[in-house]
Amino acid sequence: MVTLTRFAGNPILKAEPKNPWEAHSVFNAAAVLKDGEVYLFYRACDRAFGAAYVSSIGLATSDDGFHFTRVPGWVYQGQDPSESRGVEDPRITLVEGKYRMLYTAYDGRHPRVAMAESDDLLHWTRYGIILPHLNNKDSAIFPAKIGGRYCLIHRDPPNMWLAWSDDCYHWGEFEILARPRPNTWEHRKIGLSGPPLRIPEGWLVVYHGVDAKSVYRQSLMLLDAENPRKIIRQHPEPIIEPQADYELYGDVKNVIFSCGHVVKDDTFFLYYGGADTVMAVATCPLSAVRAWARSNR
Repeated sequence: MVTLTRFAGNPILKAEPKNPWEAHSVFNAAAVLKDGEVYLFYRACDRAFGAAYVSSIGLATSDDGFHFTRVPGWVYQGQDPSESRGVEDPRITLVEGKYRMLYTAYDGRHPRVAMAESDDLLHWTRYGIILPHLNNKDSAIFPAKIGGRYCLIHRDPPNMWLAWSDDCYHWGEFEILARPRPNTWEHRKIGLSGPPLRIPEGWLVVYHGVDAKSVYRQSLMLLDAENPRKIIRQHPEPIIEPQADYELYGDVKNVIFSCGHVVKDDTFFLYYGGADTVMAVATCPLSAVRAWARSNR
């Protein structure tokens, strides 16, 4: 069984009232490890919850994975009408030398999956909506081709889905990867957290589940390395669930929601939004994750 330990200094990022674009809340960050430094691309909101706030993406960096310094100004904002209420919940994967960010484009009615690319994590080229589905979220690309093709995971509620592409821009062959398990902590819906992580045992997938009372928890599944349609095993219980005040109380109560993780110095770092209000981190040895991946449970 895998359990995570919360950082004693949580939350690691809070809203910054001096910056109007992130004055209300910061949460749900993509995480990238580059040259030993952790980059967090966090969702930031500019108005009080309940008003028509707009989401942007900001950036903070850290040498140790725990203590972060903001980069001044936002790094990505909505431009297209499909992003009139902002850009949300980014996930970033390094694929063939390019950083590909999938994020939620939101127009106030329908969330949709959009993509942008970067060579340096600072300058982004946007490609707009890449999946046709309305009300779609929680998407990231696998960091390597599988069978000579690109693959991504997304969520057309309540299930997690796969999609395939020859060029990384045009996607099809949509198929269900996993369904919620009834009468459990993931009764209502499930969705991808951070991008799939390749470990020797297969593709490690962190995902979230939502129960009948709308509590958000995080857990794990392991996919076959050559055929990600095959789930080798799922963790029987959540690896972390709302317990701390910053997870129980906020704009949306009882939420732990992750969009990114990294492995640094043989430690697994899970970055997550607490109650849709602040950023936090929890860790465990990577060896514990791999021991579970090799187990028969």
